[in-house]
Amino acid sequence: MKKQFRALADFWHEQYGHYVFITAVAFAAIIVLSYAAGRFAPEFCDTVVTYFARMIDSAGIMDENGSISVVALFFNNVRAMVLSVLYGFIPFIFLPALSLGVNAVILGVLAAYYSNSGFSLLLYLAGILPHGIFELPALLLSLAAGLCLCKNINTYIRKNEKGVMKPLMLHILRVVCLLVLPLLAVAAVLESYVTPLVMQLFM
Repeated sequence: MKKQFRALADFWHEQYGHYVFITAVAFAAIIVLSYAAGRFAPEFCDTVVTYFARMIDSAGIMDENGSISVVALFFNNVRAMVLSVLYGFIPFIFLPALSLGVNAVILGVLAAYYSNSGFSLLLYLAGILPHGIFELPALLLSLAAGLCLCKNINTYIRKNEKGVMKPLMLHILRVVCLLVLPLLAVAAVLESYVTPLVMQLFM
């Protein structure tokens, strides 16, 4: 296991950390811009919130009692994160960037929706931070992995470099197994049991 973490650390320092940094900065910037857009255009807010509500309904993460199912939530998030990585296999168009934008816009607009509705942003933060401390890094790591994968595939296609893809795929697998999955497991438990209790403190 130490060997795997050491290889992951080397990958981080060689190139992956660069993609994580760019992803985090872009994600934060889009959230801020989306919040501003939602504050000045409430109709845009309503559209995004409606889309988000439908997305939650179709995810099947609620049980019969209306509570969030830990197992369903975990596997739903795993599927979303893995797709964010797999999008990187499509060369040249950087589809993970689209996923980055959609998720950041949703977070920014939801914050604007709370403000427009007269609720404190503390309530909004209480609804995302307990589990978001773990889920958001997992999302950023997945998106960065997808962008890194796409960039390397582009280079592979253009220069036909040999011996690049196998080590890269092993590194991406380490990111998912050693970082993303543990973060999502903790996030699922917190979102199901802790986040609702924290929100009640601000309601």
